[in-house]
Formats: sequence, C-alpha cells, structure tokens
Amino acid sequence: RASLAVARATGAVFIREVLTGVYESDMGMIAPSLGDLAAYRDAIGASDVALFGNITPEFSSTIGTRTVAERARSASFLGLDVILISGPEAGVPFAMSDLRAAKQAAPQTPVLANTGVTADRLAETLTVADGVIVGTSLKVDGITWNPVDPARARRFMDTARQARSAPAVAS
Repeated sequence: RASLAVARATGAVFIREVLTGVYESDMGMIAPSLGDLAAYRDAIGASDVALFGNITPEFSSTIGTRTVAERARSASFLGLDVILISGPEAGVPFAMSDLRAAKQAAPQTPVLANTGVTADRLAETLTVADGVIVGTSLKVDGITWNPVDPARARRFMDTARQARSAPAVAS
C-alpha cells in the first residue's frame, strides 16, 4: 500500500513488489493480498500505476508446490501488468528456465529479468525477456551498495543497443 501511495503522490508510473503468492523469506513471511491492494489502488485514484509483480522474489522461497509457470499464469490472470523473475538474491542471476517458463505460461504479459542481469548475459536474456531491471552489475566492482560505475553502465548500454539491433531469434 505504501508503494502505491508514494507512486500516486509522486506521479510514478509503476510499483515493483511481491504481489501474489506466499513466501518464506529472510525478512519473514510474505503474504500479499492483491485484492485488497487493487481496491486501495482504485480508492486513491492510482489505477494508472502499473503493477510489476515478482513471482520469484529474492531472499525467499515459495510456500507450496506451484511451479513458476503456474504462478506466472495466475499473476497474469489476476491482472499484474508485468511479471518479474529474480535470482536467489540481489545481483545473483535468475534461472533462464524460470524466465522461459514464465514467458511461455503468460505470453500476453511482459516478463522482465529482475536480478543478476549482466552485459555478458544480456543478449541471451533478451531472447526471452521483454526487458530487464538492472542494478548491481552496473555498480563499482559489481557490489550492490557501491555507486554506479560509468564504464560498466556504458558497456551495458552498448550491449543493449547491439542486442536490440540484432535480428530476432526464436526462443
């Protein structure tokens, strides 16, 4: 709710959260209520704020036996605007199999790689993902808490430009 309130107050166009599923995590149980959140979003006039939902959140594991594909299909059905696929922690790569499973299960919903995206894996990632969220790999020495390294950022963007201009390959 706080993310939505801040987005509404500042004019942000999306929030990035764990919005579906139940997870045990290093920060305690994560059990969002998407229905309550959707009602709140309408009540505060933030229906134009997109919901980016992480279905493989960092520092956690799912409670239950539902696959990534099942969670992606549900997240899409429930109205998430974007599905995020993460690795086990910030800066650690996601599994390409998870990315593929989510995209195949919910082809009508954008799927983004959310952690561990590096310039070296970008072209491969973009053969499946609709986009990426990147942070740690752009930092000095690849350490999350460090400032952005301009050389790493430049290399990443050069690689992104090359990947975008390359002919599409079936995934």
